[in-house]
Amino acid sequence: MNFEGVDVTPELPDYGEIIEPMKGIHKWRNPNNGYTVYRLGHEANPIYTDQFLSEVRKGMSFLDFLREYLLVWRAFSGKPVYAEDWSPTFHISTEHIPYNPNLPIVRGWDFGLTPACVYTQLVEDMRLNILSELCEDSMGIEKFLVEADIHSRRLFPNAVSFFDVVDPPGFYRSDTDERSCVAIMSNDPYNLRPIPGVQNPVARRNAVIKFLQRTVKGKPAFFVDKRRCPMIVKGFDGGFHYTRNRGGQWREMWEKNEYSHPHEALQYICTRITDLGFHRSDEPLVMAQQTYFRKPKSTPVMV
Repeated sequence: MNFEGVDVTPELPDYGEIIEPMKGIHKWRNPNNGYTVYRLGHEANPIYTDQFLSEVRKGMSFLDFLREYLLVWRAFSGKPVYAEDWSPTFHISTEHIPYNPNLPIVRGWDFGLTPACVYTQLVEDMRLNILSELCEDSMGIEKFLVEADIHSRRLFPNAVSFFDVVDPPGFYRSDTDERSCVAIMSNDPYNLRPIPGVQNPVARRNAVIKFLQRTVKGKPAFFVDKRRCPMIVKGFDGGFHYTRNRGGQWREMWEKNEYSHPHEALQYICTRITDLGFHRSDEPLVMAQQTYFRKPKSTPVMV
C-alpha cells in the first residue's frame, strides 16, 4: 500500500514464520526470547479507510501520522528538517523527469569520505527539477570525480554545460593533502570552475524551503525524480532530521548521516542557483558559461 507516495507496507522481521490470522494482524515467534508477537495494523479496523486517514492526516504532521496510524517506524527517529514544507504527493514525480539539453545542469557537491553529488536544472518559471543523485561511501575526491564525470555523461550526454556549487570547506587544504578538493576539481582533466555554496545552515535550509513553498500555476516549483533520487526522497521523508540532546531539546543542527550528505549538496545549489541569471536573459547565461561552465566532451564514456 502507498499513502501520499510513501510505502506503508507492514514492517515485519526477517526471521521466523509470519502468518496473518486476519487482515491487518501479523503473528510471529521471536527466536531470541521465545515470545509470540502480534502486530496490529490499521487495516484490521474497517473504519480506517483511505478517506478517513486522509482527513486524520490534515490535523497532524506527516511524520507523526506515519508513526501513530500506519506504524511506519522507518519514517526515522527525530524531527525531519523540512517536516512542514515537504509533501510526497506534491513534490515527487513518480515518472522520469527529462532534462533540457539547452539549459545548464547545476551540480551540488558535498565532500568527505561519504561524498555526494546532486544534479539539478532550473527551468521555466524558476522551477527546480532534482534530476539525479550520486552517493558513495569510503571514497576519496579523485575517485569520486571520476564516478561523477561518468554519471554526468551517461545521464546528460547532450547537456550544453555543467555548473558546480560546492561545500565551502572544499576550498581549504586538508592536513594530509596540500591540495584542496576544489584545486583537484579545477585542474586537468576536469578543469571545473566551482563556486562555494552558502555555509550558514539556517540560510541553506531557508533556500530549500523557498522552493518547496512556491507553486507555479498550481504545480510545484520543486520536483524530485523519485527513481533517480532515492536518498533525497528518504531524506525528505525523515532521514535528514534533527535529534534531541540529553536534556530533551531539539538540537539546532541536523544529524550527520547518509542522508545529510546529498541534502547538504542540494542546499548549496539552492543558495546560489537563483543568482546565476538563467531566468532573466541570454546575456547573464553567456557570461556565466564563459566564467564557470565546461562543455562536455563529444566522445561519451562507456560504462
